[in-house]
Amino acid sequence: MSNLKQQNKRSYSDTIPVDLFLNILSRLSLKAIARCRCVSKLWSSIIRRPNSNLLFPIKYFTPPKLLFTFNDGENLFFYSSPQNLDKNSFLVATLHHRTCGKNLKKLCRPVCGLVCGQYLQSNHLGNYTWVVISNPITGESVTAPKVTIKRIPSERIKGRAEYSFGYDAIDKQFKVLRITWFSRSPENWYPKYHVLTLGTIKEIFLWREIQCCTLHYPLGDSGICINGALFYLAMINNEKHTVVCFDVRYENFSFINIEQDLARKFERPLILMNYNGKLGVSDFNIKRSLSELWVLEDAEKHKWSKHIYEMPLEWLMNEAGFVPPARMISHGEVVSYPYYEREFINTFHYNLERKIITKGRLDIPEFKEFSNSRVYTFSNFVDDLMLI
Repeated sequence: MSNLKQQNKRSYSDTIPVDLFLNILSRLSLKAIARCRCVSKLWSSIIRRPNSNLLFPIKYFTPPKLLFTFNDGENLFFYSSPQNLDKNSFLVATLHHRTCGKNLKKLCRPVCGLVCGQYLQSNHLGNYTWVVISNPITGESVTAPKVTIKRIPSERIKGRAEYSFGYDAIDKQFKVLRITWFSRSPENWYPKYHVLTLGTIKEIFLWREIQCCTLHYPLGDSGICINGALFYLAMINNEKHTVVCFDVRYENFSFINIEQDLARKFERPLILMNYNGKLGVSDFNIKRSLSELWVLEDAEKHKWSKHIYEMPLEWLMNEAGFVPPARMISHGEVVSYPYYEREFINTFHYNLERKIITKGRLDIPEFKEFSNSRVYTFSNFVDDLMLI
């Protein structure tokens, strides 16, 4: 009898052969694979490997999507929908997960399936900022540790921090760039630069101070990561506008000269976009019939090309009245959407070359109980199994 019990115990403890296990994972969806981490420590360790996409490549191709996030003041809800529409498409958004939305200041552009949110809280001691990195598909999130800044003068000064989010595809590392600048006056200021590497080892999940020989601070847009380069708009020495290129892998800065016509447009909001694998800077505005798109052709030679596009006046007819500048979703096509939802979201897709408008209507059934919630929309979002 005891031998039978031992045999039964052994039969339950025997693990599934690794090749069979990988074959099973290759047939599952991203969400199902994420749930498999709870089966055992062995399964979790295999799924969390950096090369897991090579061990069990997912057979279901997920096309790029529009990612919608809604902040009701307490929670941040993640929804997605197809971004390539047929004529007059009516879609129902897919709800994924939610995370904390309280004190959210803004969101960086998603990078390889992860989203970085910047939070701001004010009290009698001043402002405190931090970031939370989330995966909308798996529901995981992690809060970055507090930044310790040394050598701050004892006299009272004003400080501000901005964050950008990037990815190094070679070393497969996500990194957050934080720029903090302090000032006693508009003419007297100095910055501090820090980098955080997102990894599974908690001991290395710390902010590291890095150096930059050119004093600068970012302007408005949180930046966009294209092929391992993080681009953002900035001001040098409080007098010169520029585009900064931060190499995510080597953690160094380079500065790209801009044309005078583009420099004059820094006084109003500009949109950074991925234009067929190149940096695009646009002043797309539905209130003007003509808009300019500047494309960085060669960063080392500071070479730009300028494109002028005719914008459709029909965009002004959106009933919500909150349509912001457009984003690029594919080569030659931009999409515009409202800042605030009102039961439905109307999206306008405009092909710059063919001058064709496609209107989509997105239903958010679970979200009708909230009114006038802030909407963040991002294009080219791709589901990813990255586990935090």
